[in-house]
Formats: sequence, C-alpha cells, structure tokens
Amino acid sequence: MEMSTLATNNSLWKNGSFVRLWCGTLFSAMADGAFFILLNWYIVNAIGSGAILGTTLICFSIPRLLFMLAGGVAADRLNRKWIMFSSLLVRGIILACFSLLMLQGNSDWFPVSLYVMAALFGTVDAFFWPARSSILPSLVSREQLSPANSLMELCHQISMVAGPVVTALLIGTVRYPIMFLILACTFFVGTLFILSLHSHPYSKDTTSESRASSYFKDIVGGIRFTYSIPILALILTTSLFTNMMFSGPVNMIIPIHVNDLGWDGSAFSSLSTSLGVGMIVGGILTALCKGFRGKFMLLPVILGCMGVGISSYYFIEELSYGLVSHFLIGMALSMTNIPFITYIQSIVPASMLGRVMSLLSLMSVGFGPVSYALCSFLLAKNITTPGLLLFFGGIIFVSISLSLFFFRSFRNMEQHPNWKRPMVEEQQLPATLSS
Repeated sequence: MEMSTLATNNSLWKNGSFVRLWCGTLFSAMADGAFFILLNWYIVNAIGSGAILGTTLICFSIPRLLFMLAGGVAADRLNRKWIMFSSLLVRGIILACFSLLMLQGNSDWFPVSLYVMAALFGTVDAFFWPARSSILPSLVSREQLSPANSLMELCHQISMVAGPVVTALLIGTVRYPIMFLILACTFFVGTLFILSLHSHPYSKDTTSESRASSYFKDIVGGIRFTYSIPILALILTTSLFTNMMFSGPVNMIIPIHVNDLGWDGSAFSSLSTSLGVGMIVGGILTALCKGFRGKFMLLPVILGCMGVGISSYYFIEELSYGLVSHFLIGMALSMTNIPFITYIQSIVPASMLGRVMSLLSLMSVGFGPVSYALCSFLLAKNITTPGLLLFFGGIIFVSISLSLFFFRSFRNMEQHPNWKRPMVEEQQLPATLSS
C-alpha cells in the first residue's frame, strides 16, 4: 500500500498542471490568510474601533455568502481556469488600490472605502474555491483524486501555518500600505501559475435552453440535484451541523477560554500552530491510507474524536495538554475532510460538480456567523460559561458524527458504481504489471 501510494504521489508531482494548481492555491491561501490577520490587526491596532471591525467583517461575509452558490454555477458554465485566474487577479487589484489609497493619507475615504474593499474582496473570493475544487478531477485520474486532495489539503495547512508567521514579520518591519501591496503581489504571483494550467475539457450542454437558463434556475437545479441523492444530502447536512458546532467553539470560544485560563497571546498562537501541524500530519496519513477507501466506517469515529478534543478543553489547565488536543483535532479534521471531498468529486457529474462543491463550501463556512452569533448570545446572557460551551458543544459534535451509522445511505456509500470503479481498476493493476 505504501509503495503504490508513494508512486501515485510521485506521478502527481510530475503532473505539470496539478503542480501549477497546487502552487496557485498555495499563494492564494497564504495571501487570504495573511489578509484576514492583517485587516483585523490594522483595524484594531491602527484604528482602535471594534464597531468598524465588526462592520467590515459583515461587509466581507454577506457578499461571500450570497455569491458562493453563484460561484458554483459559474464553475459549471464557464472555464474554471479563467474563473480562478480572474479571482486572483481582481483580488490583487483590490488590495493594490486600497494600498494606494492608504499611501495618499486622505481620511475622507475612510471608512467607506474599507467597507467597499471588504465587500468586493468577499464577492470575488466566493468564485475562486468552487472552481478550484471542481477543476481537480479534470487534472488527475480517478485513482489519483484521494492523494491529490490530500496534497491540496496539505497546501492549505502550510498556508495556515506560514500565513500568520509571514504577517507577524511584516507587521514588525513595514508600514500597513506596503503590507497590503505585498499581499497584492502575492495574488499576482498566483495568477501566473493558474494561467499556465492545462485542464481536460468536459462536455457541456450547449443547447439554446441551457444557454437561456438563468443563474437562479441553475442554483435551484444544483440544490435539487444534490438533495435528490441521499448520500450527498446526508454529507452536506452533517457538514452544516458539525461546522456550526466547530466554528463557534473552536474559533471564538477557545480564545476566550484561553484568556480565562490566564494564558497569553503567544499561548494562543501556539495552539493555532499546533492545529495547523495536526492538519498537515492528518493529510499525510490520509494519503498513505489512500483516503480510507474501503474503510469509510472509520470516518464517523474519527469525526467523533474531534468532538472529544473540543470537550476536553473543559478539563485542560496546562498548555501542553491544549497543544495535544489541538493537534489531534487538526489531524481528525484532515482525515475526514479529504475522503468526503474525494467521494463527492468521484460520484458527481462534471457538469454539476461546481454547484455541489459550492453548496459544500456554503455549509462549511457560510453559516459560521450563525455559530458565532449563537455563542455570543449564550455568553452575553450568562446562560453558560466558555468551558461548559466547549464541553457540551463537543458532546453534540460527537453525537452528530456517530449518528451517521444509523443511515443506510452512509453504510452503503462505497457501493456507488462511480466510487467502486477506481478500486476495480486498482485491483486489476498487479495482473497487468505481471503480464
């Protein structure tokens, strides 16, 4: 198993288009992560207004939420390479223009231009990720999808670790306008890799009825298609509830809990780094295990371990235990995300893949603000404490994860003919080699 997996990974790195996509995604993810940290720190440190920060994040989140499904339709209608290229290019232009405005030192444009920049950035960003997720099957073979997704996940986690480090270095050395300009250049570098992509085209319905159909009809059609297939409906619904239990407790409550424990900012930074390292290790293990093909019954257990890790924070009083918990949560996150994404890419037709992946993204990140609002309400009304919220949130997470065993569509998901086909080809491979 390890030898065949190593050979597959080696062949992926020899695939020029995959390497270009990997590098383009790396630059995009690093610039994205650094942008959010830099934007938050700029508003908090240089402006000192929590109200402006909240409004800016809303201006970013709402357009991203609204246009995420439209991004999926665009990925099914248009050339995915040019969608990614345009998204990277426009995001770079937006940050470059914002940097020039800051260099002028004219306060008349503030804070309206800050809100406009955030709204435009969120809108354009919504189109990149559905196209990136749906283009991968056109670059690699079916049997390479799982290790390819593992390497793409590794790309994201490298950016998750490196992005904050790069931002910290920039904050200590250069002015804010120059920092935003550097991030703009990072997006421009990403466009060079995406521009050189060569993907295999898929057949599209070019009838007059297809051309005349509206984006709204395509969005509705994508939702109907997704929820007409029980296993896709189950995966997306599970993703919605598990991410709601994950986003608020991990991204919002853990920092508050860390502060209540008396730990400093460097401790929280160490926890974030530990989470990223765990996700990298989880991605590598998933690749070595071939995406757990044939072993999907393990996924609810691994997913449940994330809930146990979240609940464990109620009992943690030493940083070392927190680092271990964050590391295991990161591992479990990668070890469940990659198999499910690979499965969706394998069974969904290419003409619908963009819309299905945009729905998955919507379920994964689009409803994060709902989780934040719920956690804020519970804490503001003194209904619970951060520690108890983590404890019960983790228990609910475990319950949702293990409930997958009760659904026949999950137990039989690996019987799907499109999913079984790579396995059949792989089983025939030794005989072909021996002949």
